[in-house]
Amino acid sequence: MAVAVEQARRLSEAAGVDVIAALSALERQNGDALEAMLELERLGLTEPPPGGGCFSTRPAAGEGPPPPGERAGEPARGMVLVLTWSDLWRGLKGLFRKSLATRLEIWRRGEPVTTVPLLVLVLLLVCFPRIIVPLLLIGLPLGFRYRFSGPLAERKAVKGFLASLREAWERFLARLRRP
Repeated sequence: MAVAVEQARRLSEAAGVDVIAALSALERQNGDALEAMLELERLGLTEPPPGGGCFSTRPAAGEGPPPPGERAGEPARGMVLVLTWSDLWRGLKGLFRKSLATRLEIWRRGEPVTTVPLLVLVLLLVCFPRIIVPLLLIGLPLGFRYRFSGPLAERKAVKGFLASLREAWERFLARLRRP
């Protein structure tokens, strides 16, 4: 299908791409401007709309639920997720702050012994795993108990993992106590 140059020029202005890219996208989509815009976005050539989000053929907010299997706020399958350096930097700073605020608490006989920031624990585990892992494991039979607290420990996945780890350890100790 022949695409009008005027249509390609308008698409290039709306998408923020050059006229050649807009023209080729329009030709691949048989002149459908919305499909061409979606294709340019999937290829990562367009900037997201002002205020965030993405271009879509779905109904506007409040007009119906998203398609099954697609959660709100996540890009649809096949779409390119564009991550800028500022987004990456902001995410890393947030993770750094949360990892300093999240702590491993070490308890014995119901009283706190000490706390270690999660970031320090991870660094120690990376640098000295042959020392830290045995120390943590030896502390369990000696009556030490470990607990995470803070913003990263409040998530359901972390709590579920720690609960299953605790149950496995208790089953292991029960087997050792059997004659």
